[in-house]
Amino acid sequence: MKRLLLISIYIFISHLAFTQSLEIYRLSNASGVYAVGFNPALLADSRVGSMFTLGQFHVNFDPNAIYNPFVPSSKLNLTLNNVSYKTGQISLQGPSYMKQLPKNNAFAISLHYRALQQGIFSNIFFGETTSSQTSSGSYQSNGIREIAFSYAHPLAFDAHFIKLGTSIKLASMYNSYKIQAENISFTNSKLNGKANSIISSPDESFSWGDMLLSDNIEMGLDLGFVYEYRPKYQATQYQMDGKNRYDPNLNKYAARLAFSITNIGKIKPETFSTTATYTNQAIDKKIVESGIIDALIALNLNSTKSSNQIINDYKTTKLPPQINILAEVKLGNKGWYAGTVFRSQKENSVLGFSQQNIIALYPRKESKGFEFAMPIVYNGITKKTGLGFHLKLGSLLLGTESLNALLLKNQGAPSIYAGFSFSRSPKKIKDKDADAVSDKKDKCGDIPGLWTFKGCPDTDGDGIQNSEDKGPENAGPKETQGCPDADGDGIFDNLDACPNAKGSKKFNGCPDTDGDGIADSEDDCPQKPGPEEFGGCPDSDNDGLIDSQDDCPDLPGDKILKGCPDSDGDGISDKEDRCPSIKGSLKNQGCPDTDNDGIIDSEDLCPSVAGASASKGCPDADGDQISDADDKCPNQKGSKEMQGCPDTDQDGVSDNLDLCPSITGNIAWQGCKIENGFVKSNKLTDSQNTEIQTLINALINKEIKPEIIIAIKTLAATQSSPLRLKISGKIFSKIDTEFGETIKNMGLELINDKPSSETNTITVE
Repeated sequence: MKRLLLISIYIFISHLAFTQSLEIYRLSNASGVYAVGFNPALLADSRVGSMFTLGQFHVNFDPNAIYNPFVPSSKLNLTLNNVSYKTGQISLQGPSYMKQLPKNNAFAISLHYRALQQGIFSNIFFGETTSSQTSSGSYQSNGIREIAFSYAHPLAFDAHFIKLGTSIKLASMYNSYKIQAENISFTNSKLNGKANSIISSPDESFSWGDMLLSDNIEMGLDLGFVYEYRPKYQATQYQMDGKNRYDPNLNKYAARLAFSITNIGKIKPETFSTTATYTNQAIDKKIVESGIIDALIALNLNSTKSSNQIINDYKTTKLPPQINILAEVKLGNKGWYAGTVFRSQKENSVLGFSQQNIIALYPRKESKGFEFAMPIVYNGITKKTGLGFHLKLGSLLLGTESLNALLLKNQGAPSIYAGFSFSRSPKKIKDKDADAVSDKKDKCGDIPGLWTFKGCPDTDGDGIQNSEDKGPENAGPKETQGCPDADGDGIFDNLDACPNAKGSKKFNGCPDTDGDGIADSEDDCPQKPGPEEFGGCPDSDNDGLIDSQDDCPDLPGDKILKGCPDSDGDGISDKEDRCPSIKGSLKNQGCPDTDNDGIIDSEDLCPSVAGASASKGCPDADGDQISDADDKCPNQKGSKEMQGCPDTDQDGVSDNLDLCPSITGNIAWQGCKIENGFVKSNKLTDSQNTEIQTLINALINKEIKPEIIIAIKTLAATQSSPLRLKISGKIFSKIDTEFGETIKNMGLELINDKPSSETNTITVE
């Protein structure tokens, strides 16, 4: 945080320009309602419980100021080092009040008046009587009144603490003078020239009673944010009404950073316009000493609502927004702090408030009822650095931002401030019996108790407050109205035969866990209910064997089989019998094997005929592991793919269907292979030879298309002797059956050659 402070100082110094007021009395943790004008968030969790201020003023003096009834105290002179000063700027805080609430939030209502005059009035209208001079210039003054309603709320985040605040202000223009003169000459007590005025001053002078009276009230806004670093926040916490609270009497932060924007809004001044021309009119210079109003009357520049035209009656004027930043670190544990303050107003306002930036570095001492600070303040208007002084003793505060200007020559205009208030320290929530239950909510305010029972005690800690506990010194349940019952069975320990085990009255407090009417101490099976004849152990299937000795406790059975049933009576218990409903043998785990082939009937496809295991109990004469019933060649060993038949040439056609069983052939031609035996004929043209080749290949592939038929038919018609399609081998009959008619229609003769040969050839002669 110290590093953050140094960075902040650098940034602030780099933005210095002009200045107005530091107001260090608004920055402390006990500033109370004074904090409203700087940062409303400072109200929350402060060291002030309630505060009422009778009044407070902050005056900046100006040697060029004149008496203006709307700038309070401007009639008084302050002479320092032979220089006469009047009030150039004043900030007044009227009767105001704040209150901090139990949750460290706070509200305030406050009255404020700010007034400023600037310009050198006398230089415009009054020259030396012994010389001639011409002047131009302006003078203006403004007064703004405000009623502020402020609220601040803390947001606790353990070591990182945030406070937010806002002020809603009802603001209006109290008065405004703006005088503009051009080419005013003053020669031998004669005044010549022209001047204009815009005036808003329906009253004669400032009065607190007029603060609420205005036809042009507008709403303004201040927004504030404060961050505090609280590394030891736990030491400042206390419990109250079941929640963590923060002791409002302690400064909890090791460092803090505050930021606010004030004067957000606008006002509506009533304005009256007057123009005056001067020719050979003598004005007594001393008239300025009687004040701005008499001077304006003498110059014919005063204006009243009854005699002058109202202009810009509803013109809205923007307030000059102001940024305020505070960075501060705690030095040790004796109330010393070091910090820097920056105030900035970047925008000129037609109200006459100048741009202002100010920076100050300070050490500050704070304790109960006492504050002291000596800030070093840089004033951007005078370009001088001032030494401030701040002191607060009880209800009184006073100070200055320019102690050097009050004591030394050529140090700029001085300033002073003072205020008087009544305040009370914040109080922790009242808790007379110190039981962390507030008195307002404590039903047993004179006896320490628990928040659970609204402050009433529970001595034995059994969850029953003493007033309802029949045994307040010994913990007990609600069911026994607080009397001890160690096992919680509703029987007081002194009447309980088993005080550490929950039981029933029937057994004098001893348990019957399984509820079979036999106390656990006499029950051989205390976790399972059973009849007395079996010592309290169960026989679920009622077969005369208790469950712990019964291998089948849920099914009645024979004692010889350890309580398990034998449904088919084959001497094998059902749980070990693969065929519990059919009598079988021990060899076959209780299942029958009618044909005695070693395969039980339920798995034997031919249970009445002995067979082999490979054929699932059915006979297989050729031993090819295909039962005779499914074997199309039961006496010839074959394969499953050929349904038990052999395929000698492995061409995918079984021997019994293969016309050519010893030669690998084509499935399409029933296992035979056909070759194209045609040799190119000199009697035919090349294209005709090609057509013949195409025909033979089409027959081999069984793909005779119409265009082939037409082409061959045309070819045959051109020959002097018929063409003969010669087929040798066993395939002749197959081709004749499928394509005989087609071949004849093409004009070919079909010739059968070597019908017993497995070598199949097709040619054309």
